[in-house]
Order: sequence, then structure tokens, then C-alpha cells
Amino acid sequence: MLLSQLQSELAGFYAAPIPYDVYDFLITDRRTAAALTPPGAATDNRERLLVRDGADLELSLFIDAELLAALAADDPTVSLHDGNLDDFLVAVEGVSHLQYLIFRAAQQEPVSLLELELQAEVDKYVTSAGFISNQRDNGHVPSALHARLFEDVRFDENLPPAAQSRYVSANRLAARYCHALRRRFPGHHHQKSFVRELRDFYRMSEPRKLRHIMALD
Repeated sequence: MLLSQLQSELAGFYAAPIPYDVYDFLITDRRTAAALTPPGAATDNRERLLVRDGADLELSLFIDAELLAALAADDPTVSLHDGNLDDFLVAVEGVSHLQYLIFRAAQQEPVSLLELELQAEVDKYVTSAGFISNQRDNGHVPSALHARLFEDVRFDENLPPAAQSRYVSANRLAARYCHALRRRFPGHHHQKSFVRELRDFYRMSEPRKLRHIMALD
């Protein structure tokens, strides 16, 4: 199934397996997700990681049923294109959030909201580029993908200022990092050095990630 495949792709790429399947946490009904969403949080988005941090970490991942049905009908693992890219990115973001939070929790490392969003933005680029590269005979990743993911974007004006600032910051930081990846690793998905860079980045703390990105030319 698609979400398990995305989880497997991320876990394998980062050498970061977790002992859970994404479908164990999945909610697809909007009303159920809204009932579990804290007061004041957005309830009109198509993907949401729901977290209750107590003695034990309680997690649910909401991805809208209609979005999943659309991806089942137009499978991005067969052909990723403009028509299914937006839905695909939402799915990747949800799986990224769940995968990264559980992995970091297992390492007993804290995770900020900015760090979750930043890693998801990087994961969306890496996963999209990987799928497109594998699906094309020439293995080429179009340069327009970077602009599509990081420049042709809009942010929900109804978000609280702190949330909007976090999404904007994550987008800009990921754009800078992924631009550097494109420059340093042409044809990158087939290079061991590219994978090593991303695996190191995945394990950095938030302060180290930010310093690493800002030190890039």
C-alpha cells in the first residue's frame, strides 16, 4: 500500500527503521480527526499529525480519505506528474512527520515543530526526485522540481502568526538546503555521498541543522 511504501522508502533511505507501520496510526475520517485535534488548531487541512505527550507518546496520523483514493486511482509510484504531485506531497509529509517523530523519540531526542516541518520539506524533495528519476529513462530530475516545491507555494493566511512563520521558515531553509544538494550532487540519487549527507542531516539536532544549512554557499 502507498503509505507503507513511502515509509519503507524513507526508512531505507535514511537507514532509520521503526518497529511500526504507518497504517497502525492512520485516520482517514475528517470528523474523527477533528474530535482528536486540540482546540484552536487547524481542522481544514488534509494531513495532520496528532500528538498527545504524556507518560507515553500517543500518536495518530490523519490523511484525508479522498486524497488517498485519488492516489490509488492515479498511482504516483507508477507515474508521478503534475496531476498527482500535490496529493503525493501531502502523503509524503504525513509519513515523514510520523516516521521522524518516532525515530527521534526512540533515540530519546527532542523534536521541535520547526524541525518536523523542515525535515518533511526535505523529504518531499528527496522522495519526489527519487521517484521521478526512477520513472524516467534518462534518470534525470527536472530543475523545475525545486521551484515547484519551494517557490510555487502559498501559505494559509488563516494560520496563527507563529504557525505561519514556522511554515515559511521551514520552506526557506529546505529550499536553501535542497538547492545546495542539487549543486553538490548532480544526478544525486545514484551517489553514495548524497545518501551519506542526507543520513547525517537526518540525525542532526535542530541547532546543528540550522548551522549546517546557513554555512552552505
